[in-house]
Amino acid sequence: MHRRISELVEYVDATRAALLETAATVPADRFAERPEPERWSAAELLEHLARVESGCARVIAKRAAAARESGIPAEHDESSMLGALDGRHVTDRSHKLTAPAIVAPAGGFTRDAALDAIAKSRAEFKRAIADADGLALREVRHPHVVLGEIDLYQWILFVGQHEKRHLPQLEEIAEQLRAVRS
Repeated sequence: MHRRISELVEYVDATRAALLETAATVPADRFAERPEPERWSAAELLEHLARVESGCARVIAKRAAAARESGIPAEHDESSMLGALDGRHVTDRSHKLTAPAIVAPAGGFTRDAALDAIAKSRAEFKRAIADADGLALREVRHPHVVLGEIDLYQWILFVGQHEKRHLPQLEEIAEQLRAVRS
């Protein structure tokens, strides 16, 4: 695996591990319960993350396949891509964003269904990344609904930063549900 890809995969995997660790603190019998009427439940939050990740996987797979067919060169640059979205405020929750309908949770997921959804989306995401590995992904661009035109390294990084953005939200949900029970 190319150094740039492996670094990004390590980042998204570490963020996912923190997310799953936090999800485990949500009372299992209350996973689908909203802590407040206008807030998502833990199940809805994970459903949203799965939808976003699956969408990103599709973009990466489609654009990388087209790039490969068009003869894009191999990647030779090994510099870090972890700062590629600096200044875009992806992890900054003070910049309020509303999820587009396509990635908004439909609801109705149980704890197990939500965890299964993010496991499946991660497998799809990893397949797309593996298929793109080795290509000069800075040269392959696709518009993001919020960030504008970004390259495929940035699409990979976005998934990890998006989950990092929602991690404090999941922590708040867990805390609120535990507090209500006490």
